[in-house]
Amino acid sequence: MIGQEQLDDAIEHGRAQPLAFGDLEYARLLEPIAGYPRGSVVLPGGAVLPGYPSIARIQSLEAGLPRTFTGAFWAEEKIDGFNVRILCRDGEVYAFSRGGFVCAFSTDRATEFFDPAVFEAEPDLVLCAEIAGPDTPYLEGSPPQIREDVELFVFDMMRLGQTEFLPQAEKFALLERHHLPSAPLHGRFAPDDLEALGALIRQLDDAGVEGLVLKTEVGNHRAKYVTGSSCIADIRVCAEQLLDLSPEYFTHRLTRLAVFLAEHPPRDTAAVERELGQALLVGLGDAVNKSRQVGRVSHRYRCRFRQRENVRRFREHMETTGGRHVRFVEGTPRREGDYWVLEFERLFDHMTGTLSSALAGDRQFD
Repeated sequence: MIGQEQLDDAIEHGRAQPLAFGDLEYARLLEPIAGYPRGSVVLPGGAVLPGYPSIARIQSLEAGLPRTFTGAFWAEEKIDGFNVRILCRDGEVYAFSRGGFVCAFSTDRATEFFDPAVFEAEPDLVLCAEIAGPDTPYLEGSPPQIREDVELFVFDMMRLGQTEFLPQAEKFALLERHHLPSAPLHGRFAPDDLEALGALIRQLDDAGVEGLVLKTEVGNHRAKYVTGSSCIADIRVCAEQLLDLSPEYFTHRLTRLAVFLAEHPPRDTAAVERELGQALLVGLGDAVNKSRQVGRVSHRYRCRFRQRENVRRFREHMETTGGRHVRFVEGTPRREGDYWVLEFERLFDHMTGTLSSALAGDRQFD
């Protein structure tokens, strides 16, 4: 709990931000307060939705596993999507982003994927889920197994006010009892199960899966490990943003790929090299073609809503946070069956400016 006086003081000193979504008034924490991390949400009455903690990354299985885990752990598939925390308040289901905002898109769509009656049985339950697919409003990439729209995968659970995740056994029981969609589970391993875990990683890498999240039975101790193919996929979908993302976005993925290939030597090294080169050059080529054809470099997003009011809320949020970098497509939202379809572009200013200058023949000094 965070008391009203403590919350008012945090708001006054810029450590928390008051917000509203429909009838729900809440505040998101901009700094850690009372043991709750940044991104936590204070609900009416002082109940707290804990922020989702950062998860450390293992670069090398052989070296990292024994230094990270002393006992058995579960290996769960890492879904390439965006993270939301879902709860029920006064009969309404809300999905909060990692930053602590109510996400209008996720809130609109979440209950298509599970029965909200789970919250009648478990009123203080928080579902930590990944939303993924080609029609998300935030990501350029998508897991290969999702061909259209989006899907939801529950991967953790919390209770309001408690910063620790539910034990895995309790999570598994609730998933089964309430028929909740979940991230695929690939078994239980020990730190010295390198051969079995390595074989699993190769299988996931061949399938284009992002990787694994490794979790102890109890507590928040966990680590993530990504496949080489996911590093190349990230570079492919973000190459158009080469000048708009931090250099570390690309150097980190190149480093992870190099370590992955050293630990899991490819069957065809030349094929991997071609794939990496194509990932970078095809994306940059697309950026050049867009600059020539339409005078700007951008990515176009398409997402579906059930309620037009949530389209309005989503647009307002994007206009507030994205500003001039977001351009909504004329004629949307439009009705398609049971959904309102919204399309918009996110503009990449640095790529647009640099390519525009280069293609216009301007002299440039390196």
